Amino acid sequence: MSRTTAIEWTEHTWNPFAGCSIHTAGCTNCYAMRQAFRIEQFGTASHYQGLTKKVNGNIVWTGKVSRASDSGMRKPFGIKAPALIFVNSMSDFWHENAQDAWRIEALEIMRSNPSHTFQVLTKRPENALRFFDARPDVSLPDNFWFGVTVEHRNTVDRLDLLRQAPAALKFVSFEPLVGSCGRMNLSGIDWCITGGESGVGHRPCDHQWIREIHEQTREAGAAHFFKQWGHWSNNPIAKTAPPNISPAEWVSKQDPVGKGGSLLDGVSWKEMPEIAIDLA
Repeated sequence: MSRTTAIEWTEHTWNPFAGCSIHTAGCTNCYAMRQAFRIEQFGTASHYQGLTKKVNGNIVWTGKVSRASDSGMRKPFGIKAPALIFVNSMSDFWHENAQDAWRIEALEIMRSNPSHTFQVLTKRPENALRFFDARPDVSLPDNFWFGVTVEHRNTVDRLDLLRQAPAALKFVSFEPLVGSCGRMNLSGIDWCITGGESGVGHRPCDHQWIREIHEQTREAGAAHFFKQWGHWSNNPIAKTAPPNISPAEWVSKQDPVGKGGSLLDGVSWKEMPEIAIDLA
């Protein structure tokens, strides 16, 4: 099966359950809320009913979380070639309204598909640690990558919780990056993804915020995958546009990969952790 998602750092998405709620600043313009609303309007997936609502004209999560259909739950079995699979692009694996039984079922499916690598990203690592404290009999499979989202300095404490997770590989998504993270402790972190916010209502991403994270990945020996600036106006290349061309067009010509481009000081950083290179 060929790649089925446009997310550069993975190859497929799999949603054992769907639905979420706004948690911190990174959730404000969540693409998944709008996508869930569209899926509900299509009426093609009954478990998407009631996951979103409109508030003052804006689509937001209701907090309801629903298990996928049996066929949706077993999607990884249908992916034959070894693949990177992003888990719960439409939810949070450790959301408080998801049932532990669904998580355990998903973990067993991951364990039964050892040729695949499952990338699980959360804004709620504290829930994960509580889950393992309450269920010492449950372990993560070796092909489970544990990640947290850090959107600015107020959520950097998630890194400490991530280090406590019983996972073979740990990663951080600094996306959408909406503020400086300052100096951090990246010890024990294998991979860092960075990116500015894109889409309607996107917030600025200062180039220095990306640069300071990149420099710290070099110090810590972590792989760095810079996904995108998010919007051309965030890209420093825009300031070098000649008078006869608009900054947006100049960026699209000089730095065409990713939304708003993805060059950092003239270099494309698309690093993957060594274990992912070994799997390729």
